[in-house]
Amino acid sequence: MAGFTQLALFCVAAMLTASPFTVALPSTKSSGDPLTAAQEFVVDAATATDQITFSHCTPAQERTISDAIPIAQRWALEAVTYLNNIDGNGTVATDARYKIWFGEYTPARFKNVMIRAAALRTAHFDHWTYECTPDCGLMSALTHAFVLRATPSTVNLCPLFWKYDADERAATLIHEASHFSPAWGEVGTNAYTWEFYGARLARVLAHTSPDRAIVNAENYAFFARYRVGCEAPGSCAIL
Repeated sequence: MAGFTQLALFCVAAMLTASPFTVALPSTKSSGDPLTAAQEFVVDAATATDQITFSHCTPAQERTISDAIPIAQRWALEAVTYLNNIDGNGTVATDARYKIWFGEYTPARFKNVMIRAAALRTAHFDHWTYECTPDCGLMSALTHAFVLRATPSTVNLCPLFWKYDADERAATLIHEASHFSPAWGEVGTNAYTWEFYGARLARVLAHTSPDRAIVNAENYAFFARYRVGCEAPGSCAIL
């Protein structure tokens, strides 16, 4: 779990947003050259649930996780497809959905978003280990889940994870997947030592500091679960 400084920052964020936390440590940078566009990924993302490893999970918890996985996969595919489309038709600079979660368009920032979105599209949600009784420490009451740099294929699910619906759990999986370093050499989300949590802070971050928004896990989770009609603040329940 986070050290004292990170814990203090998490608590400040908790006071600023009503949304619960989804905690993870920053990813490490892997070797290799990043691919430049999501179009370069052609992967069969068919679910292979027999690859999942459940650790200390009840049968009911196993079913709950399995129900969230295809939602996360579908959202990840839709997100990268959407980015490809607005890139291809030249509307990315004015696209409301992109601007809400990632801020003003620049070619460099958009390239980074595309790479990370493509990595989420190819994330093996159904090949991970899910730990159902981790030590969530002092942040247990505020934390949905967390991942560690030493085990980039294990998602630790805290008690709060089980209290929400399948959509919220799917968003949590996308959040955590974004922390894992893509194999193509691009650092995962949250290269900084702490995160911004909740839809309101994610939107503020996109508006005020888009360079940080494009490496903030919550921004990817909310972009992926976005629904048509959410352009105006407060127009959707998730906002």
